[in-house]
Amino acid sequence: MTKNQVRLNRLKKLRERAKLTQGEVAKLLDLHHTTVSKHESMDRVLAPKDVEAYAKLYKVSSYELFLEPFPDSAEEDASAE
Repeated sequence: MTKNQVRLNRLKKLRERAKLTQGEVAKLLDLHHTTVSKHESMDRVLAPKDVEAYAKLYKVSSYELFLEPFPDSAEEDASAE
């Protein structure tokens, strides 16, 4: 799994753990739903203000948002191979 795929999985997993759709996140962050989709797929770079907004929404630090591994990520990495 590449670093970008890991980042994608984290942003998407946080949204799913919050039981939110991309559309709901977009409304909460005052973004277009396609922007949220592009952030999750790494097709659009996150601005610092967006990182802060996602971290606040998901109640994690910006570090946890992109750098800290999820507790279950080792299991997923093993199953992906």
